[in-house]
Amino acid sequence: MEAVEFYLWDGSVRYRLNGEERTLTEKDREIVEFVLAQLRRFFPDAYQALSEEFTLSERNKWWYDFKRVEMFIRCNFSEHDTLSFDIQDGMLHFEDVKCPLKGVCRHEGIVCKPKFKVPVSKEESRAAALYSKGLTANEIAKVLGKGVKTVKNQLGSAAKHLGLSRTRDLIKIFSVYNITLWE
Repeated sequence: MEAVEFYLWDGSVRYRLNGEERTLTEKDREIVEFVLAQLRRFFPDAYQALSEEFTLSERNKWWYDFKRVEMFIRCNFSEHDTLSFDIQDGMLHFEDVKCPLKGVCRHEGIVCKPKFKVPVSKEESRAAALYSKGLTANEIAKVLGKGVKTVKNQLGSAAKHLGLSRTRDLIKIFSVYNITLWE
């Protein structure tokens, strides 16, 4: 997916892609499907809440998908930001959106600022958290009291669960999604 910047204009979700600005609609399948795939994979609680919110639209798949993505974008990317893109390098880059419903919205902390979740073991989680802070496999092995080969296997397994081709990409995931330790 190319770099995309979202913003609100006259109540509509707009986006900039390759220098062109457009209103997001249900026909923007590449964006809609990319965001839904990210939600399903990394933010399952947000995906579930959005699916339940728009369940009455389920019969019209394109509209249903669009409404879920539109709400997610409004809650997480609607500030017009010229410093960074909201989608870049295949990842979502969250913003602190000024929402009038902060503190009263039932989706706060679920749809807006969602929790990153990936099914990894506690051991993989600890190794990946230390690795993302700059420790080497040897240093992680000493801290956790494990063998270096075990740590390397845990890092490889964590990367595999995330669909990453290299363990080095764990660092990017941890920094972009601000993960300190997986639960």
